[in-house]
Parts: sequence; structure tokens; C-alpha cells
Amino acid sequence: MNPRLFRGLTVVSAFFLAASISASTLREKYAIQLDQTLGTKSSETRYEKLDENDQSDPWNFKGKFKTAKEAVEGYKEYSIREAQETFALLKNEGEALPLAKNAKITRMGLRSYAPVYGNSGGSIPDKNIIDNGNKIFEAFKARGFDLNPDRFSAYENYFKDKAWGGKGFGATPAEYSDVTVTDSVPELSLSELASLNPDFNKSYGEYSDAAVVVIGRPGGESKTFDVGANPETTTGNIRGLSDKEKEIIKEAEDHFDKVIVLVNSTTTREIEELKNDPKIDSILWIGYPGAYGFLAVADVLNGTVSPSAYLGDIYAANNKTNPARQSFGNIPWANADEFESAENVNSYLVEAEGIYQGYRYYETRYNDIVNGRFNASSAKAGTYTTSDSKVATVDGTWEYGNEVTYPFGYGLSYTSFEETLDKVEIEGDKKSALVTVTVKNTGKVNGKKAIQLYAQAPYTDYDKANGVEKSAIQLVDFEKTKELKPGESQTITLHVDRQNIASYDYKKAKTWILDAGEYSFAIGDNSHDALNNILAKQGKTTADGRDYNGNKDKVYNWTWTEFDSATFAYSETGKEITNQLSEGDYSMDLNSFRPDTVTYRSRADFNGTFPKSYEGLSATGRLKELLKNDFIALKTDEDTSEVKFGDTSSSLTLADLKGADFDDPRFDELANKVSVEEFLDFAANAFHNIQKIDSVGYAGNKADDGPGGSDTNYLDSGSYQGVAFTDTDEAKVGENKYIGTRTAPTPQNLAYSFNKELAYENGEIIIGETSLILNLPIIIGPGGNLHRHGYNGRGGEYYSEDPVLSGYIGSAVVQGAQEKGCLVNIKHAAFNDQERNRSGIAVFRNEQKARELELRNLNARFTAKGKPASFYNDESKKDTYKVGALGVRTSYNRIGATASSANYAVQQTIRRDEWGFKGYSVTDFTGVSLKAAPKESLLAGTCAFCGFGKPSLDYWNAESLTKDKARANAIHTNIKYILYSLANSNALNGVNSNYRAYTVKLNTWWRTAYKSAIITTAILTGGFALCTLILPFVKKKEEKVNA
Repeated sequence: MNPRLFRGLTVVSAFFLAASISASTLREKYAIQLDQTLGTKSSETRYEKLDENDQSDPWNFKGKFKTAKEAVEGYKEYSIREAQETFALLKNEGEALPLAKNAKITRMGLRSYAPVYGNSGGSIPDKNIIDNGNKIFEAFKARGFDLNPDRFSAYENYFKDKAWGGKGFGATPAEYSDVTVTDSVPELSLSELASLNPDFNKSYGEYSDAAVVVIGRPGGESKTFDVGANPETTTGNIRGLSDKEKEIIKEAEDHFDKVIVLVNSTTTREIEELKNDPKIDSILWIGYPGAYGFLAVADVLNGTVSPSAYLGDIYAANNKTNPARQSFGNIPWANADEFESAENVNSYLVEAEGIYQGYRYYETRYNDIVNGRFNASSAKAGTYTTSDSKVATVDGTWEYGNEVTYPFGYGLSYTSFEETLDKVEIEGDKKSALVTVTVKNTGKVNGKKAIQLYAQAPYTDYDKANGVEKSAIQLVDFEKTKELKPGESQTITLHVDRQNIASYDYKKAKTWILDAGEYSFAIGDNSHDALNNILAKQGKTTADGRDYNGNKDKVYNWTWTEFDSATFAYSETGKEITNQLSEGDYSMDLNSFRPDTVTYRSRADFNGTFPKSYEGLSATGRLKELLKNDFIALKTDEDTSEVKFGDTSSSLTLADLKGADFDDPRFDELANKVSVEEFLDFAANAFHNIQKIDSVGYAGNKADDGPGGSDTNYLDSGSYQGVAFTDTDEAKVGENKYIGTRTAPTPQNLAYSFNKELAYENGEIIIGETSLILNLPIIIGPGGNLHRHGYNGRGGEYYSEDPVLSGYIGSAVVQGAQEKGCLVNIKHAAFNDQERNRSGIAVFRNEQKARELELRNLNARFTAKGKPASFYNDESKKDTYKVGALGVRTSYNRIGATASSANYAVQQTIRRDEWGFKGYSVTDFTGVSLKAAPKESLLAGTCAFCGFGKPSLDYWNAESLTKDKARANAIHTNIKYILYSLANSNALNGVNSNYRAYTVKLNTWWRTAYKSAIITTAILTGGFALCTLILPFVKKKEEKVNA
């Protein structure tokens, strides 16, 4: 044998040994990510009692579900109950609904077989549950409906060769990828149905109680709807009805006396023709109902429950004339090629509509037409909608009836209600009011009703002179009744925060103002109804251009005689509130970088200030410098000795501060113990992970994406107070398939319930219980962005276009989740207004819009606003709504010119200084890379960077960062934020001074594989090396013998 052969084999096997060892190191480093991708479990947290005499209970956050069976049943019960309240009845002619419980129905439309159950990315509903008897047709059958098999057969044949189950990280979407698209409208024509089953229409006569037509559009993370023309739809817009959808609807109308349309979409649809079609009997908006949701849809269709949801977004007849839509999509910087790819510079968005987003625009223009002000009825070609829902091609007249199909807050019931405004108590400090309303069920069946309270502030000469815009109507609070029996009444007192009425003046007063003049509170069935009630109080009638007469008795007016710029000029923390986003590096106003570029929408001249896209702009000067994400230089020679890191003199551990207030001086002592190296390691490894901090005795935890439950974990990994579930077979639905916690409808559905208590329960169960059962202290969510318009396909993960509805529902979810100790990460803060180019896009708007819409919405969550009326007298809820959100995830997009996490004005001055936020702040999936501007983000209070892998920036080391005093102090403060957040979360559940948590490794197939590879290659390497050494001696010996 040739020694050279074995020498070569030794080299090759050694290479593979080194590769195996290297791969094993990487696998262990990213074990959490591997687990979430491969569905394995490589580690487990265990608990040890250090002092046997200690009788304290370390489990301060208690779970509701102690077994897998309880969890399966509990999630299902809640999810169905939530879903039942989240479907909005938009039309119901002749009481076509409800149907008989055993009705024989024919389902029509491709979505009647393959509906959109939920988002296709971000809060994906549990496919394992849907596959376990909860598909739409199975749910309808389970509730008693008899379904036409022939129509079903055609759709079944169409999908039989198509892959069921989309692509997602961790979770597999319950969808057919072929029809989960946003650039076309998948549907089957009648001829296509006939080719799939010639008898598809054979049984219409037998299944004739109703035709149920389902029309839908998918949505989710990274989804964006094309803003271009679509000639196949009525409106020339993908959100309108396609020719094939209209063909299916006509087929239903031609063969059935009763036609029901289900709108299976979270993006707003253009359905004016359905509203006006006398052959369409009922329209029910169902959004994305979730894993168990079609059981709830059937419950509403058969009258088990009466619908009680309301649109949280206005339904426009044609969204091409929506002012907010004019700047959207891919609008690249003209000089984008001058930037390095690592700088992540692509495009920009100019939100010139100002505060006139959603219903605020449509209702305000209607109000001014009725009042004969500002020539509001005149409209230029291309800026208004005609009576046939097309974009006008000539100058003409703007008419509310042509523009709006259904107003914000619209929703019908199977019963009727009478609503009275009983009493309004205005507090002397102008900051609050009590509004008492009585609701009576005057119909024949049980039902719930939302109380919607709106306000109007005066639009004055001061406002016009100083560019302060005012919506003619805005939601300021809401509540939901219990289920009322026929004839039953309920009286509810709303605790109104009158800051919701204040306007932000960014040009002159540079703070919040209240004008002198007449103010109004009004209740109404929706925004348009409330405005008509105010107009009635003002003496306006249909003769003045109103579309119907309102009820002045539902309005309360009061007058303030003096201009007020003081009442809301300071936050609850005592911080003076003044301009932060109107000038300087952190400005969101493009005019501060490029003077006189943007003309913002003005109520005083709607016709002359219609927004445009502002295409073709170049980034120059300071704007260009800021976009590079490297704009505050590191100091290299400052004395930072007074900032303590790595102090070993203290014996404190994180467990010693469990539940402590942020101002507890021990947090400073504890933060001193953490070394800069530990912080940098923690900050760089935040992808679904909370890195261990050995110096303070914290063992680390996993985290996961939400907000609809855990995206990558299932109940086979569940436990109760540190003890694994022993009955996981109760959650098993197939070979290695288990039920998870992603069971509820989308967050948008939840908001449409207008039910704060239901939202609080969502936080408790869908986020909070998930956090406890799966030992995931961080669940990323809830979503915190507003719907600017319906083209953003991710809208289902967010709540509404309105800051109060979105803010208060989101606040309730936060409070419920934190009641279970979950360290929520509100996402994506802030201004994530589109998915296209979401990583890197620069978002510009004026400070009034920023303050009054997105930031007002987020403020409610971070300052614990919107407490339900029922909680005020509920002893069990006395400790709720005392602490706002403890965590946040910043957005991919830029805020103005700077990376979101590096915008000091928003992240530090507003959120931390004005709002008092002391919690954990982490970026979206940027890692420690230039796209996150890490050294600037540290100064803005960023605690961690979601990502993994080696940081790509040379300065990410202790030596570089601690020679800069500002950075050293920021790191120390950020450490304190981290420790405080963890100490007040369930990360320390089961832990205190005498109980410790520790992590043990569990064997997995991939761990076995790399160990086997190492052992095998080590043996081969050793064997080949030995042969290489021995063979020369053997050869010499043989030569001697032969000699």
C-alpha cells in the first residue's frame, strides 16, 4: 500500500473533521433558529430550589391552562367566540340573514373552497388545526348546513394537483400558493368550471336556500397590491370586482332567490356595485377569520349569534381618488445609484395628505360642502369619483355618495337598538370628560352594540393662517354592550381623554392646542351618522346638501372662550412637548431638507392641494449624509472611567429585582455588573432569542414572532409552571403534527369588534398564555401601525385607519398579555406604511400628521390608555392599566432620513422622555449592520438588533464603543432597560432569590448527525494518520525481509 494515498486520505478526512466541528459550532450557536426552522427542540429550561426551607411561590404569573387538553379546548373556545364578534354585516335586505340552521346552500367562487384563513406571512393561522376538520366546507357542515356537492366537486378537481401549504418561516400557511397573489384576481369562469365538472350546476334546484358567494384577496407580510390599472375590474383597480367574479355573481343571481356575499379580505374592497345591486340580498365582511373562524362564520349565517362588528376602515367606491394613495409604491431616489448597497437606500414616500387619512378626508369634505365652505364641492379631473365608480376624466363636482360605499364604523345587526346620550360631564382641567350613554335592544333577537363617541373641534382663522388642519369628525372613544335581550337596556359611562380632541400646531405654537370656539360630542352608528347628528344640531338639513337628516339629541356642545396652548403642552412625565419632527436631522418633513418641495393637503383648499407622488427627487446635502446611516461620529479619546461595567463587587442577581420599579437604585448596581462584551453579545443575538447574561444570573430564553400566537412552536412543547404537559396526545392531529396557538382571527378582525374587553382577553390568551405555555417571554406583537390605505397587503396584522380604535384595542391587548408576564414587542414602531421597499424606504410627513395619527395610536399602548368602562368597578381589574407596554420592535423603514431605530426624536425624546417608556427596544431583522445605524441607534435607546451572525461593522467592540462617553452612558442605560424589562416579565417566572432556572441541552436528530460526523471523521482521520505513520516502517521491514 502507498503511504501517499493514506497521507491524502488523512488530509481529506481532516478537512471533513474540521468542517464537521465548524458546522457543529454554528449549529449550536444558532440552535434556536434551527429548532424553529426544523421543528426540533434542542434545549429545555429547568428549575432548581436552592433553599429547601423557602416556602415562597416563584411562579408569580399564573397560566389558565394546566394541561394540553385545557389549552386545546381553551384556545378553540376563545377563538370562536372572538370571531363571532368580528364579522360586519354591511347589507341585509328583507332579513335575508340569518339562514336556517339546516339550510341547503350552494357555495360559489374559488374562495368558497380555498378561502383566506389568515395572513400568508406574519401571524399565520395554524394549518394543523385547519387540516383537522376546520376547512370552510367542513366547518359549514359541522354547523348543520347541507352543501351542494357538484359545485364543490369542480373546485376540488381544480385544486387536486395544486400544492396545499405555502412557504413561511416556521409556520406553514394554510393556502394554495398558486392563488395567494396580489397582482391578479384568481377565479374560475363558468366555462372553466364546466371543464372541471360538466354537472357543476346540476343541483342548484336542490340546494337553493341560498347562494353563498365568497370573494377574497390575500394579504400578509411582504404583500403589496399593485396601484396600476387593472382593466379586468369595474374600477380599474385590483381591489374592485373582476370580470370573472362578476360572472360568478351573475350566475348566482340568475339561479337563486337569495344571494349572500362574503367579503373574505382585510384590504378594503371596492364593492359599490354590490351595495347597489338589488339582487344581492346580504353582504357580510368576514376579513380573515382564523383557524376555527369558519365555524363562527356559520354561527353568524345561521343566527346562532347576531353580527356586531363595525368597519374600522372606510370603504371607498374607488381608491384611486384617495389622497393617501397618490404617493405609494416604488418611488426611487433619482440618485439611488450613488449609495452603497450596505447603506440600504432605495425609495421614499411623501404623505402629503396630512391628517386627511381615511374617513377624516371624506367626512370633512362632506361637512364643508353642507356648510358651503371653501368651494369644497369643486374637483379637478382625476381627483374624484363619478357615479359609476370610475375616476373622473373632466373637472366636476365632488359628491360623498359617489365617493363612499360604507363609512367608518358601519355595521348592521339582526336586531335593532335605541341609543340615548344621557349626560356629559366636562372636567374643569379640560383633560377629561364623562359621557353616559344608554343602549336598548328594541328588536326581536339578542345582540350587542358598540357605542361610538365622536367629536368635532372648530376650524378657525388661526388654524387656516398657521396650517393647523382639523377633521370635521373624529372618534374619541368607544365601548361595547353586553349581549342584550330584546327589551333590555344597558347604561355605560365612557371615560374620555380629551387630548384626543387637541390638535398639534407645528408651525406657530409648536405644541398641542385647543382653539377657542364651539366643540361637540356626538354618538352615532358610524362616523357619517355622527357627523350628520352634529350638522342637525347646527340646524343643517337635506336642503343644505345633507344626504339624510340626523338627530340633534345625540349631540352635546360646549364652548371654550380662549385659545389654549398650555393644557397639553407637557406630558404626564412632565416633559415639555414641542416640535421634534419638523426640523433638524430627525425631521419627517421633507421641506426641512428640500424647502418648498411638498404642498400639504389643506381643508381650506381641498381642490388646490390634492397630493401627488413627488417622483424624481434626489437626495443631496445633509439629507444624503443621513441616508447613509453613519452620521454621528464615534469619539475615540474620551474619559469614560465613571461609567461602570463588569463590576464584580456586587452579589445582586436579576432574580433579586423581580418585579422592582425602574427607579429602584439596585438596577444601577445590577447594570454595573454587566460587561460591555456581554451587552454586545446580547444585542447582536436577538433573532427569536433573549441571550443569557451570566453576570446577573440570567439563563436566557427563546422568543418568537406573533402577534397571533407562536409562529414556530406547538403544544407538544407546552408546560405548566416548569412541568411539561403529560397529555400532549390531546394536541396531536397527525404524525408528528400538533396543534399550536395561532387560532384567532387577524388583529384587524379584532379591532372591528369595537370590544376592549374582548381585546384584553385576546392579549391574555393568544399572546399571554402562549408566552407562559411555551416559555417564550417575548412574543413579537401586537401590531402597532395604522392603515394609511388598503394597498398595503399587511393591513390584517394591524388594526385600523383610526388612531383611537387602533390605540385602544392595541392597548387592551398589551394589558392582557402583560397580565400574563409577556414582554410584548409592539411592532413596527413606527410609520410602516407599506411593504414594498419596506427595508430602507424613507417616510416623510408633517409633524401634525405624525402626532395626531400614528403617534397618538402608539401613545395609547405605551401609556396604558383606553381602559374599558367595565374595569373601573371590577375589583379583579383594579391593578390593570397601570403600566404601559414594556417592549417595542422598531420598523424597517426610515423615519424621515434616519433608520427607524436611530431616530432619536421618536425613539428617545417622544417615546421615552414624553411617554415614560423604560422598556426593551429591538430592531426588526437588521442584525448589527449598517442598515440599522447601530452606533446612532444605541444613543436612541435601542437595546438589541434582531439578527444573528457576526456583526458586519468594525466598531462593534468594547474598545471602540467605550471611548465615546455618550455611547458608554447609552449602553449602560440600555442595559438597565433590558434588566428592568426582564425583571418585570415572565422571563423570571419560577425564579427568585432561592429558585434558579438553568438550561439543559436535549438530543435532536441534527445534533446526533453532527456528533456522528465528528466521531466518524475523527476515527477516519486518526486511522489514516496512523496508517501514514506505520506504513513506512512496515515497508522498510518488508524490504529487509525480502533482502
